[in-house]
Amino acid sequence: MPKAFKTIEQYVLSLLRTDILSGKYQPGDKLRQDEVARRFEVSTTPVREAFRGLRSEGLVLIDANKGVVVKGLTVKDVAEIYELRIALEPLLAKKAVDSISPESLRAAHEIHADMCTSTDPHRWSALNREFHLKLMMSEEDTRLYDIVKNLLVVAEPYVSLSIFIHPQILQADNDEHAMILEGYEKKNGKRVEKIVRQHLEQTLAAIQDSVNEQELRRLTTSAA
Repeated sequence: MPKAFKTIEQYVLSLLRTDILSGKYQPGDKLRQDEVARRFEVSTTPVREAFRGLRSEGLVLIDANKGVVVKGLTVKDVAEIYELRIALEPLLAKKAVDSISPESLRAAHEIHADMCTSTDPHRWSALNREFHLKLMMSEEDTRLYDIVKNLLVVAEPYVSLSIFIHPQILQADNDEHAMILEGYEKKNGKRVEKIVRQHLEQTLAAIQDSVNEQELRRLTTSAA
């Protein structure tokens, strides 16, 4: 197991995640615990835990009868997620501008610095979720925050996919995050609201392109 991973579970989870995002496993494919364990030469326990991790990331479904089934990422699904984010998240961000603590703003800067040096799709997308939540956590006692937080969680696998297929978008995303931070620093709620909305609209377009490209690759592979 590479030293980059602290546990076997994390190692297996990373390999399976990459296989799903790269199209090695197709929507509807079943992942069998014993087969995965043999493939990676590990016991079934870390495989079982990795399956739970994939479910939390929205990449598989775990059914009592069907077992572990790869979940397809669809344009319809991501459009719905981002239509809701575009409607709600700019409003939440605007509200948070006036109430954000210096500690949260400092933590968001540190997360952004990590994002600017990260090229791993999953790590970047996880940091992305934490970045946005950290900026808005002063509103965490509101229903709006809870809704947006859940949307960020279900959007994460789509963000990973878009970076996996088009890694060049990282620079633009990092630049936009820097602009959002500047808006918070200057206490400019309207500016933050506008940038967050534009950022989400551009992210949606990039993700839709990535999902379509992944589907085209799948069809091409199936026809070959």
